Amino acid sequence: MIGHILLTVLAVIGYILLALLALMIILLLIPAGARFTYEGGEISLQVCYGPIKLQILPKKEPSGEKKKEPEKEKKEEKAEEAGEEKKKEKKKFRVNLDQILYSLEKLPPILGRALKGVGRSIRFNPLKVHILVAGVDPADTALLYGKLDGALAVGVPALERLTRVKNQDVRLFVDFQEERPDFIADVGIFARPGALVLVALRAGVGALKWFLGFRKLADPKENDKKAKDDTKEKEAA
Repeated sequence: MIGHILLTVLAVIGYILLALLALMIILLLIPAGARFTYEGGEISLQVCYGPIKLQILPKKEPSGEKKKEPEKEKKEEKAEEAGEEKKKEKKKFRVNLDQILYSLEKLPPILGRALKGVGRSIRFNPLKVHILVAGVDPADTALLYGKLDGALAVGVPALERLTRVKNQDVRLFVDFQEERPDFIADVGIFARPGALVLVALRAGVGALKWFLGFRKLADPKENDKKAKDDTKEKEAA
């Protein structure tokens, strides 16, 4: 009797484990991805898993707020517009020459290691990147343009060889009148979760080090402004 009960319990546990294994396999087969866009200092990031889509940046405003009275709407709309403009100015993301050179040196090896062995299971669609090379010193601008041109000439074909790329539009521009470099990006990356996890694990430490170094190279003026804003917020709290 006891042996029969034990066999029944073991059979139930076995069926549960098989069901969990089947569920994990199904989840790993469902494609996941992300789409990143950047233009004019505004960042947008959307992630998806199968039919499920989630907007990460910019964050959506909370819904369900009570309707405002008609008399108060005009005054509050003006105040809201002014507040939104200030928020947009704070949220704008800019890069400088040092950050670009640093990324150009550090990112290719990190991406090469991360994509090794799993690249063909990763799909880029679209891959749109327009880079404007500019700077205060024309000599530095010309040097940067040459380095970027050489990196793209090698990197883009390598990426197309290692992964699957659709709607590729990578361009490089130079402007000796502008003082600050800029770029426009619209990049979508899709893959099976297992491949994405493997890529993230391989790139994890290197990508974190790159990000910390990238932030340290931000313009001193911008860092001072952020520090002052943080101090004001703490004092207000």
